[in-house]
Amino acid sequence: MDRAFERLKDLGLVRYHHDRGIVAIDPVVGIEKLIETRLEVLNEELRGVSAVRTAIPLLLEDQQAGRLSPVSSDIERIEGLDEIRARLDDLAFFAHREVMAMQPDGPLSAAYIEAARPLDLRCLRRGVRMRTIVLNEAVADDRTEKYVQELVALGANLRSVEHSMERMIIYDRAVAVVPIDPGNSARGALIIRQPSLVMSMIALFDRVWSDARPVEASESAPAAGEHLQLLEKKILTVLSNSSKDEIAARDMGMSVRTFRRHVAELMTRLGASNRFQAALLAKDRGWL
Repeated sequence: MDRAFERLKDLGLVRYHHDRGIVAIDPVVGIEKLIETRLEVLNEELRGVSAVRTAIPLLLEDQQAGRLSPVSSDIERIEGLDEIRARLDDLAFFAHREVMAMQPDGPLSAAYIEAARPLDLRCLRRGVRMRTIVLNEAVADDRTEKYVQELVALGANLRSVEHSMERMIIYDRAVAVVPIDPGNSARGALIIRQPSLVMSMIALFDRVWSDARPVEASESAPAAGEHLQLLEKKILTVLSNSSKDEIAARDMGMSVRTFRRHVAELMTRLGASNRFQAALLAKDRGWL
């Protein structure tokens, strides 16, 4: 009994009156106190996480200057589709200048587009230059053409070629990713940071790019601002309707890590200290 009283007293829900004994405070006031206490804790946690993010530019500067190596080797081998997607997610997140890609597949599958869209949109939104080379037969496919036009409308540069090419992605002209087995990219990939190898891949990309045909934007393609606003609205809607990030991410067709990064970016843009406040601010701005 004493322990329960002390706990309630610490929470500000009861007090001791010399005449009436233990007195409970008004329930409305009590709930408000609990909410304020919880929000203070959450805000403190958020401030701590935000403070950590300020170290990212310094780490990138050290990494690019050679003072910090993220891996023990210039060539790193990763295996398994889930691991490949996770590492591509990380590399796309930290890219801040340019992403160059050669996509040798024919028509893109719905699963591929679903996995690639969040990474591509995030890069474009942050002002990262994107140059991608695809096959002519891919652009002729309705689903692939729709996705390609979506990227072009958002500012990406795409070109198409008739002949086959090597699969590769190059981030900030410093890191290249190529498949271990060109015939089965799901088996694994090599992450290459060796400068001379990366420069050779950039030279190969530039040769193919110079011979490729530009993909022109369709008149019916959505404007960049309109699409990004639609993406933000969908994330906020899913966030407000889902109690767990795992469920919300699945509804959005993206990984939990990618979903959380989108949420963090939206909170920063809204100036919100927590998700509940972000939803309120979004409604005030007419986003929902």
